[in-house]
Amino acid sequence: MAGQLSSKVALVTGGARGVGREVVRRLAREGADIAFVYGTSAARADETVKELEALGVRAKGYHANLENPAELPEVAAAVLADFGKIDILVNCAGVFPNGMVGEMTFADYERGMRINLDSVYYLTSAVAASMQKGGRIINISSTLADRAGGAAISVYNATKAGVSSFARSWAHDLAPRGILVNSIQPGHINTDMNPDTTDYHHEMIKRIPLARYAEPSEIAGVVAFLAGPDASYITGTTIDVDGGLNA
Repeated sequence: MAGQLSSKVALVTGGARGVGREVVRRLAREGADIAFVYGTSAARADETVKELEALGVRAKGYHANLENPAELPEVAAAVLADFGKIDILVNCAGVFPNGMVGEMTFADYERGMRINLDSVYYLTSAVAASMQKGGRIINISSTLADRAGGAAISVYNATKAGVSSFARSWAHDLAPRGILVNSIQPGHINTDMNPDTTDYHHEMIKRIPLARYAEPSEIAGVVAFLAGPDASYITGTTIDVDGGLNA
């Protein structure tokens, strides 16, 4: 399939649902072959593979438990064996741990840290080892990396601040090899985990200048830009995609 990412191989975590699924769709439409990591959505992963293959690209899903991020170097090795290379890594998978300080269980704290932060480190470390010049690493963070936003989300905020900080620091680490690293910080996105039909949504849009939630495709479009040739001089940058919420 011809496109700006033709001949590229992309690896996306969380690619079977939500924002991750829209990211793999968009990168496939740009011509990239797609490997993606999924957790519990096996049926949805199979559907995603068929959908992507119908676009004329190679596609394969890889099951992994992100609560055990030590599995992820094996996933990277499997993708390299199957596809021969990884040109684009999108760290998209995440969970939303919530609870007041002193009330959240340590198990929930550790789960949030392992999935949202540790998995990003383990997988990126494994992929970066073989990534070639021109490679792109894109971390999906959150506008809550920069602000508290409210009560009971300190662990989520801390993980996303770490994800954004990783990208800025890795940009320095990998610049000598010609690998670009950036992060995207979405605001509220209309997904099954955060639909724009709740009472909370009606209150939140009063604080968003554009007065609506983002659609997953709007995040995927920024991923495609950062993965493509027009972003060849952008690294260490954080892009807010939040309808003006952080302005």
